[in-house]
Amino acid sequence: MKAYAEPLQIADVACELRRDIARMFYRSRSGHFAPALSCVDIFAVLYFGGIVDISKRELPNRDRVILSKGHACAALYASLARAGYFPRAELASFYQDGSRLAGHPSVDLPGIETATGALGHGICFATGTALAAKIDEASYRTYVVMGDGELQEGSVYEAATFAGREHLEALTVILDANGLQASDRVENIAPLGDVAAMWQLYGWNVVEVDGHDLGVLKQELERAKAGTGKPNLIIARTVKGKGVSIAEASPDWHSRAPRGDEWDMVCQDLGMTREELETL
Repeated sequence: MKAYAEPLQIADVACELRRDIARMFYRSRSGHFAPALSCVDIFAVLYFGGIVDISKRELPNRDRVILSKGHACAALYASLARAGYFPRAELASFYQDGSRLAGHPSVDLPGIETATGALGHGICFATGTALAAKIDEASYRTYVVMGDGELQEGSVYEAATFAGREHLEALTVILDANGLQASDRVENIAPLGDVAAMWQLYGWNVVEVDGHDLGVLKQELERAKAGTGKPNLIIARTVKGKGVSIAEASPDWHSRAPRGDEWDMVCQDLGMTREELETL
């Protein structure tokens, strides 16, 4: 499948990804529905906006994409399937016994660089791949999608200071900053302070964007890809549950799927029928 070049086309893909996520949860009846929806647009731009060269997906010089907030894996699975990493029909096995599409990413699945789920580990792995690229003078880049609640993990700051010191410009972190974590707003659990200023002090190039503005996301990812001389942090302000009104910006939807008549509202928001929920 070719990479999409224009924001309007990427928007079409993002819409289809949200529909595929709904289909996956219609079967699984469990998992992290809202966390997946907030980062759909990020993955749409990465894989279908010409940022990641998916034609190199099986080569040593491939770009690395790491979902550190592993519980949002449905968004990554849907993106990988649409990009041709594995058959899209396999999405129907999401969260089922024996499936390669588990509740957190596993390296058994093509396109998964490392298992994630324990928060704070993705960026640590990524600093290793980015350092390897620098040492080997390789051209591949490493992209990490993190959650803002994940910034409460101390290992994140150890990795961030290391990456800044080593000038790992092949590393780009996209922060899915939806303002919520498992049971409440991030600011009510452990406020993060001025994230942009803090990471700039660590030696990072930092920008803040609307995480659902596909054109701006693409622009900033292209800018990072061109090279800034520093590792890059894109703070993407997002809405948890984006695209499904009953789940948007609600802490109640962190680890649940729609139930009963709620599926009618999901279908209405995503422009699909109940029958289409059953088709992959």
